Amino acid sequence: MEFLEEFLIYTQKKGVKDVELFYQEVEKEHISICDGEIENFQLSKEGGLGIRVLRYCRQGFAYTNNLSNLDITLEKAIKASEQMSEDDNIMFSKGSKGIDIKEYKEDPPNYKKIEFLKEVEKKIYSKDKRIKRVKNVTWEKYKIRSFILNTLGTNLEYNYQYQYVYTEIGVSDGKDEKSSWDFKSGRVWDDIDFEDLVNKVTWKGTALLGAKSKKSQRAEIIIPPSQAKDILSVFASAFSSDNVQKGKSILKGLLGEKIAHDKLNIIEDPTSENAFIRREFDDEGVKTKKKYLIKNGYLEEYLYNLYTAKKENKESTGNGERINYRALPNVGFFNLFIEPGEKTEEEIIKTVKEGLYVFSLMGLHLIDPISGDFSIGADGLWIRNGELAEPVCEVTISGNLKDFLKSIVDVGNNITFDNTVVSPTLRVINIMIAGK
Repeated sequence: MEFLEEFLIYTQKKGVKDVELFYQEVEKEHISICDGEIENFQLSKEGGLGIRVLRYCRQGFAYTNNLSNLDITLEKAIKASEQMSEDDNIMFSKGSKGIDIKEYKEDPPNYKKIEFLKEVEKKIYSKDKRIKRVKNVTWEKYKIRSFILNTLGTNLEYNYQYQYVYTEIGVSDGKDEKSSWDFKSGRVWDDIDFEDLVNKVTWKGTALLGAKSKKSQRAEIIIPPSQAKDILSVFASAFSSDNVQKGKSILKGLLGEKIAHDKLNIIEDPTSENAFIRREFDDEGVKTKKKYLIKNGYLEEYLYNLYTAKKENKESTGNGERINYRALPNVGFFNLFIEPGEKTEEEIIKTVKEGLYVFSLMGLHLIDPISGDFSIGADGLWIRNGELAEPVCEVTISGNLKDFLKSIVDVGNNITFDNTVVSPTLRVINIMIAGK
């Protein structure tokens, strides 16, 4: 954008040598259906600029969504730098240039999307008479366009988009009541598996009717993709070099050591054509690349941005991430996944004599990121002799993440790149399941 280039030149005239501009536009669409009617329909667009300055190894940052206030925002960033202590690890990318603009297939017109979402709600009700309430069927879409410019010659432009649909239902058989929810996402409308959404949310809800707790025991658990990716999302923070450097990661000091089962490979690859949000460079302007974090059970690498890499005299791994223009870069990930194996989920279930097929996990946010200890609620279906059997609720799965990684003995082949963190089905042995 021309105004950014002009403003960057202006900052030089103001005597600020090192400046970075991060401009972002976000378009959002929202449609929510309830009882066959439009509950909510919104279209919005927001844009804003974050300004970072470096003066005498001191960083200052300010942002605005009012582009007529750039002078004021620059002055705020300069004044902020005067209050900061010196830190010679802060740096900007140098000479990165490029355009990473992706073209996406157009969605159906809004009136067709609305009618389709109404049909989704009808299909859920028609699946089973025990479905008493569909809270809503909600669809959202985000289109993001970003620019990074700095006084070291970096000039980048990139975009991406994603959308998702979710729903929640209440079911009752007159004796018991349960709720269930499901979520599907994609880059474009045609990527979203609405049929699977309907089938999964109704199956999980009705299958749990009459669920009871289990006697406490050690057994196997089967974790399908929707729950496995949630566990991986929580564990992902352990790969952050920032957390390692601050002593907030259970993986600190374990680089090169075997920490998981031979079958476990964890990859971060924003360059993959399969990636939900493919990226050629990160939010600091560093080229992204494929990297194994865990390979054949061994811890291969941590994730770095420019700042954490400088602290160790390393190169950034291209994992500088900004939540939005209002935030400074942190260590993040764009396409983190567990490498799929060869077995189908059905084949994996057949290998289990006694165990739990997990529908949902509660309390994942309470996992201790330093010790790795966890105790989380779960429900699902019991597995007996390789077959799904009676419903189970009010049980707790407990243990430690280090032991958990070593207990993953099977990885399914059913992976779908529908999020920035994804996983196939996992089979985990010797897990403590506490019930009645």
